Amino acid sequence: MCAGAISHARIGRVVWAADDPKGGAIMHGPRLFEQPTCHWRPTTDSGLMADQSATMLRGFFRDRRKPRK
Repeated sequence: MCAGAISHARIGRVVWAADDPKGGAIMHGPRLFEQPTCHWRPTTDSGLMADQSATMLRGFFRDRRKPRK
């Protein structure tokens, strides 16, 4: 859904840090921007501060899973 919105909005460049091999439509799964029906393809860059970002994401979701008192 986000990749579709990016294409419809004609955003020129998309940058992200941590890949999600289980989801996403840019690098995994349908690879939306590589489809012939995609009319707008932004440039994409991934891996910017990937290790630090992955650590932050894991910590965030680990904290969210903790039981609340």
